[in-house]
Amino acid sequence: MYERHSLKYNKLIKIIHPGEFFASNEDELIGTLLGSCVALCLHDGKNGVAGMNHFMLPGRISSSDIFSDRSARYGITAVNKLLAAVQNCGAVKANLTAKIFGGGHVLDFMGNSESIPMDNIRVARVMMEMEDIEIVTSDVGDNFTRKLMMDVRSGKVYLKKSTKVEVFENIMQREQEFVQRRFHGGKDQSPDN
Repeated sequence: MYERHSLKYNKLIKIIHPGEFFASNEDELIGTLLGSCVALCLHDGKNGVAGMNHFMLPGRISSSDIFSDRSARYGITAVNKLLAAVQNCGAVKANLTAKIFGGGHVLDFMGNSESIPMDNIRVARVMMEMEDIEIVTSDVGDNFTRKLMMDVRSGKVYLKKSTKVEVFENIMQREQEFVQRRFHGGKDQSPDN
């Protein structure tokens, strides 16, 4: 995660990457850039708390997968960590609403790549149903990359979709690097490892 100041909004923006999440009760923005990954945004409007995660893989329920994973790279882990983080910032679960974004079909380098985005979307939806949190907005699927910025206090999400080749290439490179580190023996640079 890194941060920068937005001149347009005159606020600090916390930018998250695959496997990361962030929650806050400050007057700031949370942003990310999505390809096949999914971002779940949670907001408690009564208490001015919001959070966002960014996960790439749905995860398998096995002891060698999601239960031993300390980062939020898997959907199930990412949702649980985000839910705990927003509650630690003062959110009340009964007040939470959810927004789901991403799951674009941009991973041409993997076999059966269409199942990854769809599985990511399904995990986010199922987890919200299990937690009894209403999904108020969703913009998922298709062949778009998505740039998101969420205002913590209002819960408003600013969304910019793109089909530009250079944006696809940038996202694909980031996602390929993540998959290479995770599955092909490279060292994963996740901050939680």
